[in-house]
Amino acid sequence: MNTKEQYFKEIYEGLKDKIYRLCLGFMGNNADADDLFQEVLIKIWNSLDSFRGDSTINTWVYRITTNTALLSRSKINKLKKKHTNLIPENLKIENNEEASLFGQEQIKKLYKAISSLKEIDRIIMSLVLEDISYKEIADITGISVSNVGVRINRIKKALAKKI
Repeated sequence: MNTKEQYFKEIYEGLKDKIYRLCLGFMGNNADADDLFQEVLIKIWNSLDSFRGDSTINTWVYRITTNTALLSRSKINKLKKKHTNLIPENLKIENNEEASLFGQEQIKKLYKAISSLKEIDRIIMSLVLEDISYKEIADITGISVSNVGVRINRIKKALAKKI
């Protein structure tokens, strides 16, 4: 196995779950998320040689995921001409088989509220839910770290009102 393949495998193993959850958050259903996930992996593979290390590999991968998701959603919206609900009906809480129905309903409400946000706020909250640092969110979105903090605070207040 050559170096590129090894590096890609490390990236895949380390970030596949986070990438997939971001895809699911953007697409709202498993079928579209699966397609987007594959597209993101192909773009990561094809761009891996051009990674310059200006940011962390995680930030770079999240940026590719976000940009690919935005392009994909734009194409879908043009074709369907309707808003895609980001909450799949069969949403299950990962890594917690004993989660109550109430907990699942709360998560559905949260994601439904997030889906109603402006695009940039939806991106920010998706990244916050993945425990991405403010610095990395700033790098991914192109806004300042302090602005990220302000936006997150405002978004949380707006979500609390919606829920």
